[in-house]
Amino acid sequence: MVASAAPPPTYSEPPTPPPFYGPPPMMMPPQSQESGLPVAGGVLLIIGAIFGMIFGGLLVAGGSFTLFIPIVGEICLLWGTLSIIFSILALVGGIMAVQRKMWALALVGGILGIVAVGFVIGSILCLIGLILVGVSREQFGS
Repeated sequence: MVASAAPPPTYSEPPTPPPFYGPPPMMMPPQSQESGLPVAGGVLLIIGAIFGMIFGGLLVAGGSFTLFIPIVGEICLLWGTLSIIFSILALVGGIMAVQRKMWALALVGGILGIVAVGFVIGSILCLIGLILVGVSREQFGS
């Protein structure tokens, strides 16, 4: 007797999905790799600005006590006032860096924070913060 061979398997087409009605499916936006550089730079700018404000306040206070000495009192008052103004702008720049907004303002705040001096420690902190903010430009919104 002759054994009959099994019939070859038949493959059918997969079923087509039904048509989709309605809004298209939600696509996830591409995830960007955000680092902590702007936040770290902003925190350093804020700390440096606080040092600058303290330094400026001490200069203004010392200048008001030495007004009877010609020129010295006026120089202390002027330098202290400029230090406070520059420190306020550095503070605003640090806040913008932490929020990752307005890269140019954060950069200007870092530069003015260096000029504000702040017991030299504040200037060093602002310099490091300025470098961190400058390197992380692409992570800022505008």
